[in-house]
Amino acid sequence: MTNCAHRRLCASILILVFAALLLCPAAAGLAQYRIHTNVDAAQVYFDSVYQGQTAGGMLTVSVSASGTQYNLVEVRKTGYYTVSQSLPYVPDGSSTDMYFTLSADSGGTTGTVAVQTSPSGASVYINGIYQGIAPVTATGIRPGTYTIIAEMPGAESVTETVTITGSEYRTVTLYLGGTGAITFTSVPSAAYIELDGTIIGTTPHTATDITPGEHQIVITKNGYYNWRETIDMTGGGTRYLSATLSPVALENAIRIRSVPAGAAIYLNGIYQGETMENGYFPVTDLRIGQHIILLKLKGYDDYEETVSLSEGETVTISADLEEGGGSTTSTATPSLSAATGKLMITTSPPGAEISIDGSPAGRMTPATITSIPTGTHTICLQLAGYAAAEATVTVTAGETATLSLPLAPGTAGTPVPTKSPAPLIIPVMGLMLLLCIWLYQRDEDH
Repeated sequence: MTNCAHRRLCASILILVFAALLLCPAAAGLAQYRIHTNVDAAQVYFDSVYQGQTAGGMLTVSVSASGTQYNLVEVRKTGYYTVSQSLPYVPDGSSTDMYFTLSADSGGTTGTVAVQTSPSGASVYINGIYQGIAPVTATGIRPGTYTIIAEMPGAESVTETVTITGSEYRTVTLYLGGTGAITFTSVPSAAYIELDGTIIGTTPHTATDITPGEHQIVITKNGYYNWRETIDMTGGGTRYLSATLSPVALENAIRIRSVPAGAAIYLNGIYQGETMENGYFPVTDLRIGQHIILLKLKGYDDYEETVSLSEGETVTISADLEEGGGSTTSTATPSLSAATGKLMITTSPPGAEISIDGSPAGRMTPATITSIPTGTHTICLQLAGYAAAEATVTVTAGETATLSLPLAPGTAGTPVPTKSPAPLIIPVMGLMLLLCIWLYQRDEDH
């Protein structure tokens, strides 16, 4: 091959390398945000800086984590309401997906907000625009979310956020004296309301003179799981709590006894307790599907049975243990002196499958799991139609640790940044460059 031919080859390879860098921002070490919209030609802004518009329902924006730091992404389109989200951090070379649903602007539909204050006479602002002295009524409010502020000399200002969805009339009362109010509703209604451990009425109900600070709310009704929430009443104002109660499902359980009694019970490898002389040991709040029951007693062969559990079913196991050489498995039977505690787990809504330290517990929320080794454990909760939730909890010997988590709607958890192809592409490009240098040097030598 002639020198000219070699040089042309090298030049072609270099052009391909730089083209790959331009066409693959992730390979160049950039962070990618894939913005998905339900309509095309939606304009995307990062902190009011225009980034482009969606086509085919998506726009990919590449930025460098070491460059300009953006905090907010907005999606706009004429005839639609603007939507926005906080921009998550994505390291260079990774990517994430963000989804936006734009709703059509109804045009002439407006609502009315009547603002009252206690005491009256406070200055009222809506989205920073002065409205007058309370009580004051603001008309022509287009659908959207608004921040209402009430100010009065000698008192702390009070802020409340309201959302107007159409031609509605909304009354807002702001309490500048420090106390506030909570309006409770539930589905179904006529549920008991417990505020900081005291029953204050049934839904629907409005409680006034709520002191500043955090308050524990429990909504209860026979035949339904309890609904819990913590609300911060700092700054007073009116809060609206709506509880959707989930009916108690039929119990999924396994009842176990053995002859002789005193055998250690393991459900899917997790210790549950010991069989009793009189009666059956219940293992409740189980998920449907298969479970492995293992019974272990010193001087007797292990007893193992696989149980297939259907919705609302209770399965009974009566095991006759045979004398033998003892345990044939590596699972150690906890001694009575072992440092263990209990773990009570609840979710809103209930029915989430429980995993402890990466191992399925075979239980569903709400559940109380016994004989948990002391120390810190990682709990993962999964329920179809909701994002997975994870938390750590510390179990103390002889005590019951509690964990209560709300589950966010979603078919999957928060999008995990995907790995960039950069780690593979960069070494390949390096080898191509070395090849070019070697060919060029060989031509020079000849």
